[in-house]
Amino acid sequence: MQSQRRTQAERSASTRERVIQAVVDCIVEEGIQNTTAARIAKQSGVTWGAIAHQFGDKNSVFLAVVERNLELYSADLESAPSLKKLSPSQRVSVLVDRSWEHINQPYSLAFTEIVLYGRSHPNEELGAQREKLTAKLTKEVWDYYFGDLEIEPALLEKVRNLTSATMLGMSIQGMLGPHKHSFRNEIATLKETVSHLLSF
Repeated sequence: MQSQRRTQAERSASTRERVIQAVVDCIVEEGIQNTTAARIAKQSGVTWGAIAHQFGDKNSVFLAVVERNLELYSADLESAPSLKKLSPSQRVSVLVDRSWEHINQPYSLAFTEIVLYGRSHPNEELGAQREKLTAKLTKEVWDYYFGDLEIEPALLEKVRNLTSATMLGMSIQGMLGPHKHSFRNEIATLKETVSHLLSF
């Protein structure tokens, strides 16, 4: 019986992964407006009834994508080399580079589309959960990078919010333009600005 329960749990986890990946693929390839329940079911090979049983409604599926993106972001950022060996400015550089690299991955692009979708299709519960999760994890990452440097919490929060907003803005601008923009100069300026504001 225990073995059977594990098998059921594994199947459930596998189904969940297929659905989440299908949503990301649909959003990135076809846009969130075309990521319908029917399209998700077809892409994942899972009936919508089974998806609804595991997730709930479509907004809950979108929230699962948000959660997965944040998990991947945390893993990407916290896999950095030993921070104690890096100067404060080097930490800024690693944080900004890794954040920007992550922002341009499919899961993060899907996340950005979900944020924009929330503007035209307001859902208080989804929006509140997304903002809460994002704020919590972003704070954890920044505390991981700079928590031992005795920076005033209010200042760190201000710079963290500025950095996140700047990167999100560049990501959205990149999605809207006809050509992919590297934003190399803007990223360099952002690093300088963050280091200056944190007095590094």
